Amino acid sequence: MDKPEVVVRIVSNAYDAVQVESDLLRISKNGAVEIEDESGQFSFTEDMVRDLAKDWSRFQGRQRKNTRYTTNIVLSMPAGTEPQALKKASQAFAKRQFGQNYQYVMALHTDTDNPHVQLTVRNLGHDGCRLHVKKGDPQDWREAFAVELERVGIEAKATLRATRGRKDG
Repeated sequence: MDKPEVVVRIVSNAYDAVQVESDLLRISKNGAVEIEDESGQFSFTEDMVRDLAKDWSRFQGRQRKNTRYTTNIVLSMPAGTEPQALKKASQAFAKRQFGQNYQYVMALHTDTDNPHVQLTVRNLGHDGCRLHVKKGDPQDWREAFAVELERVGIEAKATLRATRGRKDG
């Protein structure tokens, strides 16, 4: 039997404080869904989410036009995937990929057929450098996420986007 396909997709970026707040409120469903930050702290209320958005938007360093404040990523698996195991793998992936330099928050969503984690990364790192997503990064992230899923007992594969869905690939 073929392993289920990992989905790691950049869904959007925020370019100003209003968009950062909107994105964080969206992933937390206005404070109704628990969000967790890179240090394992949980935020529950809408006001706490708004405060975090203000904090992330306060200082963005040297800016050019169209500077990305955040990158919004979805980590997903097919229906039937155990949500808490997905969350655990997502936590490990985010910590390994971004935790050394970037702030992030994540929320587990189980309100659709496919359980998924919404991950929002603040693009300005602790060292003052920005996260720049290069062309091959999403594939590298898929592969890294598949490894974390396997570690928690979820079978997963990370094929190239170009070959996904092909009968011969």
